Amino acid sequence: MKTLPLLVSAVLVALPILPARAEMPRRLDFVRVDDPPRTLVLNALGDRLATLTDGARTAVFRGPARTFAEPEVTTATVTTQEWVRVAPAQWRVDGEKDPVLRRWLENALTDRSPDVLDISMQYRRNTPDLRDDKGIRYAGRAFFGPLVDGERLSDADFNDYLGVSWTYDNGVVRPADTIRKDSLDCSGYLRMVFGYRSGFPLGWAPSRFRLPRQARDFTSGAPGAVIVADTGTRPSDEQLERLQTGDVLAFDLDPADGPLLDHSAIYLGVDSEGRPRFISSRKTYNSVTMGDKYGASVLTGDGVLAKAFRLVRRV
Repeated sequence: MKTLPLLVSAVLVALPILPARAEMPRRLDFVRVDDPPRTLVLNALGDRLATLTDGARTAVFRGPARTFAEPEVTTATVTTQEWVRVAPAQWRVDGEKDPVLRRWLENALTDRSPDVLDISMQYRRNTPDLRDDKGIRYAGRAFFGPLVDGERLSDADFNDYLGVSWTYDNGVVRPADTIRKDSLDCSGYLRMVFGYRSGFPLGWAPSRFRLPRQARDFTSGAPGAVIVADTGTRPSDEQLERLQTGDVLAFDLDPADGPLLDHSAIYLGVDSEGRPRFISSRKTYNSVTMGDKYGASVLTGDGVLAKAFRLVRRV
């Protein structure tokens, strides 16, 4: 019996020493579906981990549930497990075979850094200022625009908010407009969230690969896939079922300018009251909001925004 400890020790020494955090490779299945053409990423149990739409750079991943609220202006909340991120290139058939897209995809599956939805919430009233290492304020309450002669001005882009000049790929430099500092109109807000903060390429004129400046350009002069086309009328309830968190929405709010898209928003998902809710920079509210003051931020019902809803694009 006295030799037993020595035998045990010998056996233990002979056993291989495994790494402390050895993990089995992740099994991913890629399934193609239509309407719109896209790839579903599934795990070994068949659970959906991600959705990537052909022609779009925004992708949706399943992650921990989060709840977004703005109690000052709505009793509704949005609780979602969807996390929206911008890929390094547009998705396509067999995109998982592209080494760059595959590496990005596998990292995004477990990435819990601020995503498009988190960032979109950082420009509402009563949100804290965030500054970069140069002292530039890149987040915090955004006004829609300055009040000049009793009129709330639009045309505040992301670099106006930042107070910095911006050089586009074609070499054109756009200086910041000092009177529009700390302001974002509806399209400027989208360009801040998707572009400056999330890495989507930015342009000025309509383009298939860069976010344009104007809401009207989302009809045909914008990147991504049209999910619900603008037919000049409000989309049906059946068409609303095609929406995905993070989609860009466009509206025809001003009847005086004809059938022209003049407002844009980001779709958040179905809220606690069962209504499809969005967030946008609103002129009447003079800030970014997901709330219901001066009109509900939902796509159903008889509100002015719901009636003006026209188009969905997945950028």
